Amino acid sequence: MSGLSVRLAGPQDADELLRLRVAVLDSAQLTDEWRSTFRDDMRARLGTDPNLLAYVVPIDAHTLASCAIGIVYRGYRGPTHPGGLWGRIHTVATDPAHRRRGHARATTAALIEALKEAGCGSIELRATEAGAPLYQSLGFGPLDGYMALRPGPEGCTR
Repeated sequence: MSGLSVRLAGPQDADELLRLRVAVLDSAQLTDEWRSTFRDDMRARLGTDPNLLAYVVPIDAHTLASCAIGIVYRGYRGPTHPGGLWGRIHTVATDPAHRRRGHARATTAALIEALKEAGCGSIELRATEAGAPLYQSLGFGPLDGYMALRPGPEGCTR
């Protein structure tokens, strides 16, 4: 794995980040609006917004093998929460032709270090069944008690 080249992503990587992100999602549910919003957000924020970090393994000057994208959030102090900054790993994706070569581990490890350096006291992610062993080997563990509200296209209903 010592030969892997991991670098910080920049705005020029937006199209490739979109391609990799789509590869791990159900593309039947992804609209053109979602795709352009994601790509345009990456293009606008990477390199200028310190709260958006992405690390990539390039194949060549225009193509990426893998990426890990994370976001820094600010939490508020509470009775059971110390507050401060926390990170969320938003996406880890590897091109199917480049899997099983350590790319996801390398990009995720670089992102974890960057999130720690940014001051994040904790880092969370949502693991797929396939990705869980990698994240466990990097020190992640389950955290019970969380729930989510995901309003549908019609908005919140009672």
